[in-house]
Amino acid sequence: MNIQRHIPSLYIHIPFCASKCIYCDFNSIVMKSQIVDEYLSAIENELQAINGKYSFTTVYIGGGTPTVLNEIQLGKLLNIISKYVDVANLNEYTIEVNPGTLSDEKILALKESCIDRISIGIQSFNDKYLKLLGRIHTAQEAKDAFFSLREKGFENISIDLIYGYPTQALSEWRTDLRECLVLDPEHISAYCLTYEQGTPLVGMTDSGKLKKLSEEEELDMYEHTNDFLGNKGYRHYEISNFAKPGKECQHNTVYWENREYIGIGTGAFSYINGERYCNIKNVEEYISAVELKKSLICFSEKLPQEKRASEILIMALRMTSGISKNEFFNRSGYDLTELFGTQLNILTQAGLINFDDERIKLTRKGLSVADSVMMEFV
Repeated sequence: MNIQRHIPSLYIHIPFCASKCIYCDFNSIVMKSQIVDEYLSAIENELQAINGKYSFTTVYIGGGTPTVLNEIQLGKLLNIISKYVDVANLNEYTIEVNPGTLSDEKILALKESCIDRISIGIQSFNDKYLKLLGRIHTAQEAKDAFFSLREKGFENISIDLIYGYPTQALSEWRTDLRECLVLDPEHISAYCLTYEQGTPLVGMTDSGKLKKLSEEEELDMYEHTNDFLGNKGYRHYEISNFAKPGKECQHNTVYWENREYIGIGTGAFSYINGERYCNIKNVEEYISAVELKKSLICFSEKLPQEKRASEILIMALRMTSGISKNEFFNRSGYDLTELFGTQLNILTQAGLINFDDERIKLTRKGLSVADSVMMEFV
């Protein structure tokens, strides 16, 4: 009898977008319709190769923009997944959508395929900032897309928002948050705008065309977000993520808890048996490798035990609940105090972490400078 091994999460990457946003350094390309069908066939081959070997708790279709596919292509993708994954018995089945690429037909296709969670990339309810980013939708189109999803029966919707735009005032960000709450989503991801090397956004700031906000201005927006959403019933469960009780993203929690997952598609990462590996990032090269039955792996690493322990702690500290000493020992094989005693004492005295006999977690002050705190454990 073939016994399936349980892997918590499956990620499927769709790299295509209608256009490339100025801040984006994700593995995505502007859609080339002629290679979409070839890409979907490659994904099917990858899923076929693991068919029957694993069972999953969550599936997440990300990108790129999965809903940039036309109705036929989207239907083909969803059929491929349901062919190799028991989607009816998942605890969570998420797809990322862009308001500018949704139609009633696509929404119905998503509903009929057992998808039960939508992550909608709105980013802002201010058309000025949507235009700056290069988004293809307006604020009104974003609201209309949200209402359409609700009307078709989706009861678990997450909204992505970005703050910290050049010239953005705190009052404008407050307006965005209020607009978001009018929609009453189950989950909100609020990210500070990041300036990644090689993106047009960095080129525009380097040339003086745009001026980045100060760290103090960004911090004010972050603090306001925590207070405002917390007072409205959203639990701040991860650095940038807020959810109504019980609506935390189960799939992303697998990453933060450093548990195992499999990634399908170009540039997708997997983490199994302590080894992390990444598929070929170039779309055409990925498709070719699948067709020629060559290895898809372009990078792999298996961290030494102590470095893996460091990674477990760093990822856990992204969660506001942190990690218990017992759980850290069970997952890493190390005593937390013996491994990181010096750092823990310094960070506790600085008011950046709470550390008692049972658990370590970031303080509110620590959350606002989380990257710096985590560097202490590298």
